[in-house]
Amino acid sequence: MKQLFTTVLLAALTFFAMAQERRNPAFQLNGNFQVGIPLDDFRANLNKEAFGGGLLFVAHIGDSPVALGAELSLMGYESESARYSMRVAGFVRDYEARTSSNILLGHAVMRFQPALHFPIRPYLDGLVGFKNLFTSTSLTDTSLGEQIDSGTDLSDWAFSYGGAFGLQIAFSKRADVVLDLRCAYLLGANARYLVRAPDPLGGFNYNDPIEAFEQKSSSTNLLLPQIGVTFRGLFTKTNSSATTPDYYDFR
Repeated sequence: MKQLFTTVLLAALTFFAMAQERRNPAFQLNGNFQVGIPLDDFRANLNKEAFGGGLLFVAHIGDSPVALGAELSLMGYESESARYSMRVAGFVRDYEARTSSNILLGHAVMRFQPALHFPIRPYLDGLVGFKNLFTSTSLTDTSLGEQIDSGTDLSDWAFSYGGAFGLQIAFSKRADVVLDLRCAYLLGANARYLVRAPDPLGGFNYNDPIEAFEQKSSSTNLLLPQIGVTFRGLFTKTNSSATTPDYYDFR
């Protein structure tokens, strides 16, 4: 009985100590700006970068350095528009048709990030998910400033996987909000997508902006540099003399 009491007491003390001084954040929420750099065959067909942004959320497994979560981002790499006027019910209306090509990315994330008493914290991510390359056209009544129609011209999905290396940089002892620098390397299966066609001699002469595009197919490998801000849900050791939590910080 005495041995059972001692075991229970030690377990309770261990749990209390972990609750009082947590080494890893409970979760991390990141918003970022990113640049998509096509690689290999993808670069041969799309010789320009995509720009956009994304959101990432991971939750740590207990107080371990391992976290699980998901990331979603959207980037645009090409667009073209055409303006024209039409007489409708006796009135002249101005319209704009715009065609845009984009990449939607969604990945499950496994993160390893050791707890360090240092203002720079590195981490490694493993990612698996999808890339959706799609081109859509919208029609806007510029006289009214209203979009009146839209549709998808081409959409294709590709399996995507890879890894990322990142650095979180704190500029104060309160490390609940940090600068986040990250670069991901994402391999991708083959997909069909639309890119801008070469300009003919004399330039384009078209009524519909989709005519400025042509279809290509290749692997979808990407290099993805990112810069953003991460909010770290720290929920750490408490300070009995303070009314708010004393967050874990870099020392």
